[in-house]
Amino acid sequence: MDYGRMLTGKRAFITTGARGIGREIAMLFAKHGAIAAVGGKNLPKLKETEEELKKLSPDSKGYVLDLSNLNEVKKVCGQLITDFGGIDILVNTVGINRHGKIHEYDESWLETAIDTNYKSGLICAKELLPGMLKRKYGNIINISSIHGTMTMPGFGIYAGTKGALNATARAMALDYADAGIRVNNISPGLIMSDNMLDEINTYPEGKEREDFMEMLRHMQPLLPGKMEDIANAALFLASDMSSYITGQTIMVDGGASIKAH
Repeated sequence: MDYGRMLTGKRAFITTGARGIGREIAMLFAKHGAIAAVGGKNLPKLKETEEELKKLSPDSKGYVLDLSNLNEVKKVCGQLITDFGGIDILVNTVGINRHGKIHEYDESWLETAIDTNYKSGLICAKELLPGMLKRKYGNIINISSIHGTMTMPGFGIYAGTKGALNATARAMALDYADAGIRVNNISPGLIMSDNMLDEINTYPEGKEREDFMEMLRHMQPLLPGKMEDIANAALFLASDMSSYITGQTIMVDGGASIKAH
């Protein structure tokens, strides 16, 4: 195994890779020899990411994709098969959230959250698995969340979609092991991602933001994580380094899940 180029020849699809954790994963995969296809609905950011990926892996490509639109998800998966002949590694990276209690959500938001966080990954798997089955090789990685295992007030729908993702991955791992297909989850804790930085910037500069940052620093034994921490875990699961691992949820959370609050 070449530890410098662990994904040489592999075709990977990262469902949201225009920015944030998905972009970090795509860039790392490309550095390790993969063709990295990325989805995204922020067109300027998607084009920037595509250009950077091509410097590392010339055949990499970006696809305009709104993961809340399941027909669009299916269409893009079909295009991936046309463009690359199939996908070896699927990384489902999406996760939208709106804080609130169950009775406070309107039905349209419930449908959007379930379609985006849960069903979009199922559609991608459904469309791309036949090729994996034919080749007797495949790797599916879900970027889940610590909220899929343990959660906080106001995260009911988000936690539910991530918990469903985790449970489905376990069943899929059993269903497809004989075909050489592995399915695993990564559950990030607090990560200083682009989305997290966006949330931090909603607090006014000064005491309010400082108090919020102080709370973040004490949520886990280690310091808040970086996007590359999740990308490194994804590379491990995508490569043959983890060839004996399937059906697992790996907590990449700085120890938050072992801390009694």
